[in-house]
Amino acid sequence: MAAADPTPLMPGVPPAPLRDTRGGGSDRSDGADGPQRSRVDPTGVAAALLAFVEHFEEGVAVLATCGRVLFLNYAARAMVLGVPLRLVDGHLRAGAPNDTAALRRMVSGCAVTGSGSIRLVSEDRTLLIAASALAPTPYGTAEPAVLLRLIDPATIRLPGKDTLQVQFGLTPAEAAFALEMLAGNDLVASASHRGITLHTARVHLRRIFEKTETRRQAAMIRLLLLCPRLVTRQA
Repeated sequence: MAAADPTPLMPGVPPAPLRDTRGGGSDRSDGADGPQRSRVDPTGVAAALLAFVEHFEEGVAVLATCGRVLFLNYAARAMVLGVPLRLVDGHLRAGAPNDTAALRRMVSGCAVTGSGSIRLVSEDRTLLIAASALAPTPYGTAEPAVLLRLIDPATIRLPGKDTLQVQFGLTPAEAAFALEMLAGNDLVASASHRGITLHTARVHLRRIFEKTETRRQAAMIRLLLLCPRLVTRQA
């Protein structure tokens, strides 16, 4: 019998809030250690985590060690519609039999190695997959599971221009130029795309270095790429 399609539900149930054992019911205010864990609403936390995982730009999947899919987030569901990866009877299948076998070995091997990775390549698409073992917990699944991160390099989003302006104090022109650099263009190509002179491009680049407090272009690019982005989809 075919397995039911995985639905966007978080596997397991969050643990019950921990009782504060430090002060016999102390009602002290939050300190450096953060809010008292006894006040955490597990339902609210689960809902927030589900929203984060469901709308995370990378694909996230949870599999049983036998390969049965327990959960796919929005991005992962879009990635398993065809080549090089698809969902068949509740299991992930690669486009080629040898890739499917390698995928199965990676998942089952996580019970021993704890992690693994694989690259699936088709004519027009590449998927990078990393696997991590999830140990069973008293409040989660009764059997070990495997967490997969699925990355399609072609769908990775760059930070928005507004985000760069807020995070680093860039002007609109500087932020637009930074996005040209993040797209992989060199100084000349970035200037050409923006319709500015090479002198102006150098001025923008110098100001971006100053505002990001970096000295090397590789460090600046890495910092800009790590700029936090909203993960929940806007209605």
